[in-house]
Amino acid sequence: MVPTLTAVTPIVVALGAGVWALLKWGFGGVIHLVNARFDDQNRHIHARFDAQDRHIDARFDDQNRHIDARFDAVDQRFDDQNDKIDARFETVDARFEAVNTRFDAVDQRFEEQNVRINDRFDAMDHRFAGLDKRVDGIDGRIDEMRRDLRAIVNRVDALVGSAPSGAPGLA
Repeated sequence: MVPTLTAVTPIVVALGAGVWALLKWGFGGVIHLVNARFDDQNRHIHARFDAQDRHIDARFDDQNRHIDARFDAVDQRFDDQNDKIDARFETVDARFEAVNTRFDAVDQRFEEQNVRINDRFDAMDHRFAGLDKRVDGIDGRIDEMRRDLRAIVNRVDALVGSAPSGAPGLA
């Protein structure tokens, strides 16, 4: 069996190589045509996609420019409004500063008046203290006079009580 195998093997290899060569040569042209057609379709599809991409990119760029213009306009309006608001706040701040200056002047005048009034009250307190001393002295003298008057009344009562009953002028 070995000699048959050695004889058949080169024949099978030769037949396989021949079939392979026939397939390659016969179908090689077809495969080449199919590959060429696929390549042509790929080029065509890529060209369409590239054109669509350029068109879409151009539309996006237009939209972005349009949106940027709107945002720039809105930003400008905000900046204008902020400038107006800042100017108004500056005006209001200046008014408050003027009012604060006036309040400070009024506070200063009140403080000066308070000092004068307090000085007057201190002077009046000093005068009242002097008057209180004089009144206390007068009260002391009145108390002395009451005591003296009570002593005189008591002496008169004692004299009236010691006089004989029938004495002239005691009726």
